[in-house]
Order: sequence, then structure tokens, then C-alpha cells
Amino acid sequence: MLRDKLKQRISNEPTECISYLKELVKSNRVYDGEALEIFIYVIKNGPEQLTNIQWDILLDKGLLPDFYVECDRCEDAIQWSDMYQAIFIKKDHCCPFCSYLVHKKNVRLLD
Repeated sequence: MLRDKLKQRISNEPTECISYLKELVKSNRVYDGEALEIFIYVIKNGPEQLTNIQWDILLDKGLLPDFYVECDRCEDAIQWSDMYQAIFIKKDHCCPFCSYLVHKKNVRLLD
């Protein structure tokens, strides 16, 4: 289910997805050679040109294992532009609004 939803989202938001893939490649987060190859292909050509096998690699070896999450708190899709921060910087797997609430709650607990 998530796999099909992600594929549709990439197709609907290719520019935003490509920006995220560039960020992952630039920060050396992609360790799987096949996934890296597909990420670079998508960055150069867009996702519209992918074969079914390339889609499988992009989704199963590339994004779904470690590089794509939905908000742990509200279960909404996290914007591509916020995905890197949610996974690697704040490490809370939350959209910006829920992240704010979580961190606000934690700050108040310290008072």
C-alpha cells in the first residue's frame, strides 16, 4: 500500500522528489550502488522514464528502507522539502507541525 502511494506521489511531485534525491546524494546518504544509480538517473531524466525494474529499485532499495517516512504523530505525508530534516536532523519522523508540538511539549517538561 505505502509502496503504491509513494510511486504515485513521486509521479505527481517529480520536481520536489528530485530535489530530495539530490540532497540525499549530495550528503552521501545512499550506500546501495543500485539505488544510487537509479537516484542519479531520476535526477537527470525524471521519474517518467523509469522502467518497472527501475521503479522497484527506487522504491524497495532506495527510498522505502531508510529515506521515506510519513509523520509518526499524525500519519500525514511529510513534504519532500522537510523529509531530510525529519529523518536525519531532528530524527523524529514528524512533519514540521507535529515536530514543533513534540519539541514544545518537551521544552515545557523541562521548565
